[in-house]
Amino acid sequence: MTHFYKFILFAAITAFSVSCKVLAPTVMFETERDFTYNSFTHYKKATILQPFDQLQIIMSTNSGTNLLEFFSNPQNITNGGRVTGNDAITYMIRQDSTVKIPTIGLIKLGGITKDSAEVILEQKLSQYYQEPFVKINIVNRTIIMFFEGGTKGVRVAVPEDGITLLEAIAQSGGLTENSKSYRIKLIRGDNTNPSVYNYNVRKLEEFKKANFILQANDIVYVDARPRYARKILSEIQPIVVLFSSGVLVYSVFK
Repeated sequence: MTHFYKFILFAAITAFSVSCKVLAPTVMFETERDFTYNSFTHYKKATILQPFDQLQIIMSTNSGTNLLEFFSNPQNITNGGRVTGNDAITYMIRQDSTVKIPTIGLIKLGGITKDSAEVILEQKLSQYYQEPFVKINIVNRTIIMFFEGGTKGVRVAVPEDGITLLEAIAQSGGLTENSKSYRIKLIRGDNTNPSVYNYNVRKLEEFKKANFILQANDIVYVDARPRYARKILSEIQPIVVLFSSGVLVYSVFK
């Protein structure tokens, strides 16, 4: 066996002995083979207000008559249908679940449903206005999707009526050719003790388990095929080219 082929064999053996951390340094949220995933419980679609939610609160009088008049104007719809002036202001729910709202002052809205919060605000404002109308929109709720071993990340907005896991994957562009459809991790909760779930959408009978509503700040990580052979070849290719060039130069001078 020539020295060249001996070198190729040595480089290949060395590459295969390299740890996965070197070949796939971007991989995130790894779990052991015997890792026990949490059992998932389906949640209702009711939207619960939480600390740090940004609320766009639209206030109106006369049961929202002026809002109907605004949106019934074709020119306003053409301009994007945005309420101007002080009709829509954004407020942040504080860490203690309270919100500071003009006229009302501090009021606790965190921990209750969005619909209940609208009713509470209407009751409070009824002391100062005639037949108040309140509409709340949460404008900052998102989930994060990771693909391709963590090299591709997408932030997906959570609409008012919620978004399912499959819808979020579709909005992110769908699974890639390297994605493992049978290993989709959902990470939910705080950093100290998060809950981790695993979903398999490869088989049709698993569809029902994955067709659930995501929550704000959920992290979805789709495992990817490592493709070690391709990565090993890409790692040793510069070395092989350099060595073969050296052999060529040596043979010419020899």
